[in-house]
Amino acid sequence: MHIPNGFLTDPVCTASTLAATAALGVGFARLRQLDGSRSSAVMAATGAGIFAAQLVNFPIDHGTSAHVLGAALAAIALGPWCGMLTMTLVLTAQCLLFGDGGLSTLGANILNMAVAGTLVASVFYTLGTRHVAGAKGKLLGAAAAAFGSVLASASLCAIELAASGTYGLADVLSAMLGVHAVIGVSEALISVSIVAAALTLRNEKRSLSTGRVMIGGLVLAAAVAGLVAPLASTAPDGLERVAADLNFASRATSSYAIAPDYSIPGIAWPTLAMALAGIAGVVVVFVATYTVGRTATAKVRKQ
Repeated sequence: MHIPNGFLTDPVCTASTLAATAALGVGFARLRQLDGSRSSAVMAATGAGIFAAQLVNFPIDHGTSAHVLGAALAAIALGPWCGMLTMTLVLTAQCLLFGDGGLSTLGANILNMAVAGTLVASVFYTLGTRHVAGAKGKLLGAAAAAFGSVLASASLCAIELAASGTYGLADVLSAMLGVHAVIGVSEALISVSIVAAALTLRNEKRSLSTGRVMIGGLVLAAAVAGLVAPLASTAPDGLERVAADLNFASRATSSYAIAPDYSIPGIAWPTLAMALAGIAGVVVVFVATYTVGRTATAKVRKQ
């Protein structure tokens, strides 16, 4: 659902960037209230994991692929504000390093997936756990959070496309929701599986140290990026499918990237080029997320 350059007008890009910046400012202020060491470690592991998971596109229907959005998992693991910042760093790395999403539309992508995605997911997860007790409530909340976050992000994207005159609101909203409803179901199934695994570990009273959280998260994310991501589906994702079906895909323009299309330049073997790019992205997101977390929380100790 990464919007490329060319799909949105400058005023829409500006407005969405300002809205995203305001929300991130609130999130950064909230982050200062947390324990620096533990929260930064979990943020780093979560960010690396979401980045790696987004590399793995899987086929859904009619020649369309999907990948995990991750906003629900970020909200569940970190809360809405830390989750928002973590998702923002993932999206920024994808844009600047690999050209996934345009630079001019980065603010819109952050608003759609990082801000709206995590906030909506947090609301649905809270409602689920508040009204249904125990593990069942957490699993129900995770499913609703995942599905809701995908549809919220898709809806905002459609509104931005319509506001830019790219396509009529009714048609593009219908198309986006139609495709992303299927993606939302897939996201819900994946999120519930991960939450169920986490609950199993908690029931077995397995407590992981901060160091193990960081190292384990980094190693697992690097393994997914290096071994699984090169096998991902090459079919168009939800937004790309809608753009092709509604005939506005030609509006997209390329964006500068260090390693375009998740491939290290100069490496002849495509699988190795993609694997190395994925691992490099995991490391960058991990370090950036941990650094942001530590920087924000360090200010509390100095006061």
